Amino acid sequence: MAQIPDNGTSPEALRARIDEIDTRIHEALMQRAEAEAGLAASREQAGKQGAVFQPERDADSLRQIVERHEGTLPLATVEHIWRSIISACTNLQADTAVFLDGGAELTDMLDLARFYFGFSIELVPGSDAADVVGAVSDSKGDIGLVALNDRAELPWWRGLSEAGAHVRARLPFVVLDERPADLPALVLAKADSLVDNADIAVYDARWSDVLPGRLMDQGIEVLSFFRSAAGVDALLAISGELPEEDVLKACAAAGAEPDVLRRVGGYAAPIDGDGDADDGFEPEDTFESEDRDSQE
Repeated sequence: MAQIPDNGTSPEALRARIDEIDTRIHEALMQRAEAEAGLAASREQAGKQGAVFQPERDADSLRQIVERHEGTLPLATVEHIWRSIISACTNLQADTAVFLDGGAELTDMLDLARFYFGFSIELVPGSDAADVVGAVSDSKGDIGLVALNDRAELPWWRGLSEAGAHVRARLPFVVLDERPADLPALVLAKADSLVDNADIAVYDARWSDVLPGRLMDQGIEVLSFFRSAAGVDALLAISGELPEEDVLKACAAAGAEPDVLRRVGGYAAPIDGDGDADDGFEPEDTFESEDRDSQE
């Protein structure tokens, strides 16, 4: 005899309910794709290109998902499904490719790309981060994935520019304990202009001397740095609310104002999926002690 759940609903009734839910999910997916196609057609009719990759909108949607999520279904699973839907629908509007940083482990980069962009998008391995920057800059709407390393083998971010590729997102966005596809990385893409209202602004900074040792104390995260005989290059992340002159002051307070400081992008602040969805993810949350030691 079939086991009856504690709530009194028979297994047959539960299976029927699951089938009905699956049908609704499928219908909703088809309706969503149709709506995306209609949106693309209206943009084309109006003569507007419209960016296929919209990380700011994606971040807002994910924050809402994290806030309302409950139950036993893992949040990472929900995020992966949602991102796959977004990627599949937007890829109907344009054939987009994702260029992968060849300086990182290929399996890790493939896992990361598949988790965030699904299986319907083309993946193109590159030779290194600079190669990815160049490929995205030369494309119309392709995306780049660059692994974040404390010490870079070359200052690849020098190739970022307002007219070319710039930083648009940081991964992982939803920070979870023991999450899949947890390789720290930056997403590069082109846009009409630099996003001026991003939570976190990203800067290319250069010093002819050593890297200031108290950047973290000023709320500045060193995403990556490169040392040479000429000095040090660094990719910095700091609150997007600060104007450039205040960023310079913060660097000066940390030890030295950079010889070069230029904005090369920005991204939505990652959120803590294990805690309060309203809590911002601050730079110091990911600033490891070895980073601090490397600045001294």
